[in-house]
Amino acid sequence: MGAAVGSVLVARGTEVGWASAGRSDATRARAEGFTDLGTLARLRDACEVVVSVCPPHAAVEVASAFAGYSGLYVDANAVSPATAAQVRETVGGRFVDGGIIGPPPRRADTTRLYLSGQDAPVVAALFAGSDLSARIVPDASALKMTYAAWTKGTTALLVAIRATARELGVEDDLLTEWTLSLPGLPTRSQQAARTGAERGWRWAYELEEVGRTFAAAGQPDGFGAAAAEVFRRLAR
Repeated sequence: MGAAVGSVLVARGTEVGWASAGRSDATRARAEGFTDLGTLARLRDACEVVVSVCPPHAAVEVASAFAGYSGLYVDANAVSPATAAQVRETVGGRFVDGGIIGPPPRRADTTRLYLSGQDAPVVAALFAGSDLSARIVPDASALKMTYAAWTKGTTALLVAIRATARELGVEDDLLTEWTLSLPGLPTRSQQAARTGAERGWRWAYELEEVGRTFAAAGQPDGFGAAAAEVFRRLAR
């Protein structure tokens, strides 16, 4: 996702820097067209805007490398509003909260970058007219969490239902009934298992963040916690 977002900016004529130190050959290949600044320290010194797109469990750790950063820091990760506030406090300077919904932006009208904060219009202007639609909302992290609660939460639920039916010896019967009454569900449940196996390691923490977001709003946090556990088990 990060490489795709960077490529959108490059296509608009914006120079995009990245730090190659410690990165894999595959990552280096994805960063073709970016300016290699070597280290995060050099990137921090050279870039006016930093956009953080990483696995959500690493959002605060990445932000710590930019504590006291004098530019504009954009956290575009799938984290709760509370974690976004922690990132803002860690960076300590100009900050925009962001959330990406959709696939890596490689064509128009597929992916949105939601932004909130005083400097959100500055970031939105960077992507104006590009394949990544930037939209300003009151709370980007809250929107991302409530959206993910449905997309990733229901994916986990389908995986858990199939596993339970299999354990109890009624999986074939369940699939037969789904074919009769909910004909799209067998295929969707198979896709849920494939996607969960590929991405569950990253989604588990995100769903814990969903639970924390629910709890902060006075709702039960068990939905997110249970979905996170499904993906942890699936990965194993």
